[in-house]
Amino acid sequence: MKLLITGGAGYVGSVLSNLALQKGFQVKAVDWLWFNEQIPLQNYSNPNYEFIKGDICDKNFTATLFQGVDFVIHTAAVVGDPASKLFPELTTKINYDASLHLIEQAKQNQIKGFVFLSTCSNYGVANDLATEDTPLNPLSLYASSKVDTETYLMEKSGDLNWVIGRLSTVYGLSPRMRFDLTVNDFTLCGFKDKKIDIFLPESYRPYIHTFDLSNILLTLVNQFDKVKNNVFNIGFEGENYQKIQIANAVKALMPETAINILREGGDKRDYQVSFAKLHRFIDVKQYFNVEKSVKEIHEALSNGLIPHPEEKVYYNTSPRF
Repeated sequence: MKLLITGGAGYVGSVLSNLALQKGFQVKAVDWLWFNEQIPLQNYSNPNYEFIKGDICDKNFTATLFQGVDFVIHTAAVVGDPASKLFPELTTKINYDASLHLIEQAKQNQIKGFVFLSTCSNYGVANDLATEDTPLNPLSLYASSKVDTETYLMEKSGDLNWVIGRLSTVYGLSPRMRFDLTVNDFTLCGFKDKKIDIFLPESYRPYIHTFDLSNILLTLVNQFDKVKNNVFNIGFEGENYQKIQIANAVKALMPETAINILREGGDKRDYQVSFAKLHRFIDVKQYFNVEKSVKEIHEALSNGLIPHPEEKVYYNTSPRF
C-alpha cells in the first residue's frame, strides 16, 4: 500500500513516515523543507521510501504526485496560532487553498482515501466535554483555516472518501523537533531556565504523543472501509490536562523548577475532548502519556542529543527562509 504524506519531513510527518515504513507501507513523502533540509536523508536508502521536494501550493507540481498512490495523509500546514499570526497569507494559501487543490486532484486520480489532519483547536472554548458534534468556535486563523477545509471536504468532495482527524495538541520527540508546543516547551524551560511561565494555568487541552498519533493514523488507513467519511477527535481518554498539571509533571522530575503564573497572555483556548467515537471504531494501544514524555525529552536534553534547543529550527515561527 502506497501512502502520499504531505509535510512528510515535518514534526508529525517525519515520525509518521518512519512508522509507516516500519509497518510495511510504501511512502512517498513531499515537503518543501521549510525548517530542516536534512530530515529525509534518514530514509533515503529504504527502497520503500521516496522523497520529493516541492511546494504543495503549486498545482502543476502536486498533479504529478498521485501515480501509484492509494491513500493521502495530508499533514502539511502552517501549524499553530503564533505561526498563523506571523504568516497569515501563507496560512490561507497552504492550509486552505492548497488543501482544496489536493482534494480535487485526489478525487480526479480516484485515490482510495484522503486523511486530513485538522485540530481540536477548532473547539476554542467549550464548557462541556467536546465531541465531534460540538459546535466549532475557532479562535485563530490557524483553526478557522482547518474548519473551512473540513467543510469543503465534507460538503464538496463528491465521491472522494475521506477521514477528518481533529488532533489533540501534539508532544514528544521527532526528527524535526519542536519546542513551541506546551509539553515540549515546559520541559525545556524546566531544564534550561528552571522556570515555567503559565497563562490560564487551569485551562484544559487534550494532548497526544507523536508516535501514538502516527499509530492511530496508520490504523485508520488500514481500516479505512470501516472509518471512512467520519470526523474523529484524535487522542485518548484521560489525556486532557490542565497546563498546571503539565508544569507539575515537569517539576516532579526537576524539583528546582519555579512555576510563575502570568496575569496576561494571548492563548485563551480551554476545552476538554471526548475520544469515545474514535475508540468505538478502532482498537489501538496508547504507548505514551505526558509524564512519560517529559522524562523522554528531559533524557534527550540531558544526554546532549539536542545540544542547542534554543535554535530557530525548533520553532514554527522561524523557518529557514
